[in-house]
Amino acid sequence: MFWYIDGDILAIDGITLTVQVRWTGLGFDILVSPSVLGHITPDKKVSLWIHHHKTDVSELLFGFISTDERKLFRDLNKVNGIGGKTALALLGLWEETLIRAIHLEDDKLLSSVPGIGKKTAQKIIVDLKGSIDFSKKSNTPEQKIQNNTDVLLVSSLVSMWYDKSRVESVISEIDSKLSLENRTIEAIRKLAQ
Repeated sequence: MFWYIDGDILAIDGITLTVQVRWTGLGFDILVSPSVLGHITPDKKVSLWIHHHKTDVSELLFGFISTDERKLFRDLNKVNGIGGKTALALLGLWEETLIRAIHLEDDKLLSSVPGIGKKTAQKIIVDLKGSIDFSKKSNTPEQKIQNNTDVLLVSSLVSMWYDKSRVESVISEIDSKLSLENRTIEAIRKLAQ
């Protein structure tokens, strides 16, 4: 069972990071949330909280920037019909936005994520509304805006199964002075139309 991994990024392929654990020579493919992609530093060192998903046919590692984000992923994964990749796509709304959408019963925002229909969005709200502490603030550091925010935004939205050329077109129409979180929300709203 893996709990935490600290290492160097060898490769990035969409939402998959190949991470070499420091001082061991071992490398792992880890599916990561969009917030992890936003916290990749130029030196490509990363520290991730891990959810180890084991089945009869495979083992997958999911990586998160905080234990709160990992807990939210695990809560989403408990909802019938929500698998690991769909839960990661939902985390593309950003943790606090997702929690706010559940709290305010905003099934329209939830169903704007590819793979989530209106019924599934309502099921997420019903199943999680009583189990999430809405007063708790996330301990995830505020998203750092870097020169490559467009690249990050495109990568995050493509990882949510949106068409890359359409994503690039939509992003070019959004005010670049908005925070990354607000640009993501605006992009998802436009892509859902």
